[in-house]
Amino acid sequence: MISRKTNRTVWVLWACFVVRGLFYCMALPLWEGFDEYAHFGYVQFIALGRGWLVRPETRASREIERSFALVPMPWTLRADPPPHETDESYWRLPSEVRRERQQELASLPRSMGAEEAVTNVPVESQQPPLNYWLMAAVYRWVADLGLPARVAVLRILNLMLASVAVPAAWIAGRHLFGGSAGFATASAAVVALMPEMLFDAARVANSGLTTALYSVLAVLCLRMVEGKPGAAVWGGFVLGLGLLTKAFFLTAVPAVALLMAWAVWKRRIPARPALGGLGLAAALSGWWYLRILRVTGSLSGNIQDAALRHMPLAGRLRHIGEVNWLNALDSTFFSHIWFGGWSFLQLRAWIYHVFAILAVVAFLGLAVAWARQASARPHLAALASLYAFFCAGVAYHALMTFLVNGISSSAGWYLCALAVPEVILAAAGLRAMAPARVRNRAIGGVACAFALLDLYGMLFVALPYYAGLLGHKPGGAIEAFHWISLAQTGAGEILSRLAVNKPALFAAPVLAAGLCAYLAATGTLAALALTREARESEPRA
Repeated sequence: MISRKTNRTVWVLWACFVVRGLFYCMALPLWEGFDEYAHFGYVQFIALGRGWLVRPETRASREIERSFALVPMPWTLRADPPPHETDESYWRLPSEVRRERQQELASLPRSMGAEEAVTNVPVESQQPPLNYWLMAAVYRWVADLGLPARVAVLRILNLMLASVAVPAAWIAGRHLFGGSAGFATASAAVVALMPEMLFDAARVANSGLTTALYSVLAVLCLRMVEGKPGAAVWGGFVLGLGLLTKAFFLTAVPAVALLMAWAVWKRRIPARPALGGLGLAAALSGWWYLRILRVTGSLSGNIQDAALRHMPLAGRLRHIGEVNWLNALDSTFFSHIWFGGWSFLQLRAWIYHVFAILAVVAFLGLAVAWARQASARPHLAALASLYAFFCAGVAYHALMTFLVNGISSSAGWYLCALAVPEVILAAAGLRAMAPARVRNRAIGGVACAFALLDLYGMLFVALPYYAGLLGHKPGGAIEAFHWISLAQTGAGEILSRLAVNKPALFAAPVLAAGLCAYLAATGTLAALALTREARESEPRA
């Protein structure tokens, strides 16, 4: 039974995530999210009646194209046409020029949204359509608002979908930790405090629905190995929806199939619901993958994958030894821990090393947990299978990136979709390795580490950069924050700058209130993780 107090705790965890995420939605500049304009272009294409599906040659709207010349664009896109300013150069423009640009952005004709861009401004044409159909329905309700307001509404929708991960992490923690609410609370708090989760969620994209569906699928996999036949059918349904949302759900197919086969073999569930679940997934999503294979020559539709359509899989795999896998792992890891939007902001190297040590300890601890807790092995295997196959997909993406672009790297923010299995597995591993005297504070300690990471990154790197107080050094590194720059500019001016090119609702006073709420929510999550975990004895795994 779940007590009313426990139920309230879950609501508080969820609310704190949403409050933190809303501040991210307000503070991040327009188009700062990874590929945000391309995702928005897909939604706009559908909502304004240009079609239900897009083709690779489809361009975004003239409205998006014109906005590039009016707002500061992410530093990573500084060399892309048409000419535009970055956050660094924008604030060096004369105030009159900035004001003219802001006024033009606010008054862009809505008709431009239905017109195709003159230059090659792409949309996310390779992405499955489910998320964009959902967002297009919401877009139609707010189509008369200005461009910044429409972007803000879709950001908030993406955030609300991603917030499903917080209660899902709590439920998964209860399954693995033998019904212990304290350990489940600490694990859910870690999910809510991971900074890259919010960078990924506070943008217009398909990441929110992807995270929600992967989180629900993780819980259903746990129920499946516990012998709940209905979980197999629902698992297939969620898998099918996921395959219609993001192509990297293809990595979940073998994981779910193997778990179903194991559950049937162990007679935990009958064969019929397992086969029915897999058939349902194929029926929901099969048409899309047949279409994308015909259009791009690639099953995933991924840009790099499509570019290699004439190279067979065996030929690609022969190049595995040429990839700098250490660099690929490093870039994936730090862009999963803290990576400041499409400006690719980064922190000091030693900060990432601290979290790398925690990750290694957690990985080693999983072997200890597996050896010590026989009853938890099916649960660990269920979550580990989802995570391992996804990591194999990330490695394959790194290989394709190397073959097409000559770079050994991948995108760590993709792993945010797997936040629930990742955090629960890490929590189990860290608890297994922690000394007895601190075991009941191990996960809470990780939550506090993420809280400090998030506060430092947002307050001393991201916000100062977006307000024009920081810039890139010649080598590409971010300048260090100095208090003198805050004193010279003033907190009021910084908030006013952050409110530029945003909806009128996100004026400086509202941003100030959002900042206070963000700080309070971050502290509340860290405190809940520490106190609720410490109150309970060793969980029954």
